[in-house]
Amino acid sequence: MVYSPEMVTLLQQLRHRVFAEFGTRIRLADPELLAVLGELGKRSRDPFTRKTVVEIMALAEIPFHLESAAKSPDNKKTEDRLATEVTYRGIKISRDEKVPLPKSQVSTSQSVSRQMYRGQVVNK
Repeated sequence: MVYSPEMVTLLQQLRHRVFAEFGTRIRLADPELLAVLGELGKRSRDPFTRKTVVEIMALAEIPFHLESAAKSPDNKKTEDRLATEVTYRGIKISRDEKVPLPKSQVSTSQSVSRQMYRGQVVNK
């Protein structure tokens, strides 16, 4: 297939993202590239990847719809939850949730001497 310049630009943007998420390399010489890309787009969790795959399929004039959006009305709630949920060091944290800061190891009753070192406060 002959790719338009817009498609090549979008495919270049997807190369790193697809490799990071699935471990699959995108090669323009691959005759099954659009079919593979369609399957990866449906499985992807990255909204940019999903949106870009839809744009590429539209430019290639291939009818393509993401199935997860049409499956059930509960998917909207799931997608909203995923968009506001972040994994930090293996712990899922809601973006709206206020995480309390851990209390300092030093109690407030002890006197702490402070020094400045390279513009930073150093507790001793």
